[in-house]
Amino acid sequence: MIKQEQLAAMAGCAAYTEGGQRVGGVEYVLVDDTTGRPEWVRITDRASGLGGVFAPLRHAVLEQERLVLPYAVSLIERAPCAALDCGSVLTVAEEQRLFAHYGLTDVREEVNAEPGSGWSRMDRADTIREGTAGREARVSRLRPARPGR
Repeated sequence: MIKQEQLAAMAGCAAYTEGGQRVGGVEYVLVDDTTGRPEWVRITDRASGLGGVFAPLRHAVLEQERLVLPYAVSLIERAPCAALDCGSVLTVAEEQRLFAHYGLTDVREEVNAEPGSGWSRMDRADTIREGTAGREARVSRLRPARPGR
């Protein structure tokens, strides 16, 4: 799991699978606006034509200036593309599509999933979800990371 303190080290680093296959370079990170936890990374690779996809950081690790993701390159490459502008965020609807693609449960649906890790139900996030009915394409709980802040 990537921590807030590791954001600066992630800037511009390369992303790999657990098997050592290069996926691309880290373009930017989105963090939860409630917890400050890094949640999604946007990866691009001009050489392979990967125009930019999001991968979850929930089970990723940073090892020797390399971001290691527990997903196959083929899964990452097929991820729904969203928020194509560098400073943009994922809408609730886009994030839900990404959760489904990666086979993850929305953190707001988990209750004490990993005790002590912070991945449990959050009151504010739950309120955001309840208040978005019909507006999921416009509302977000994420923001671009600002390393060092």
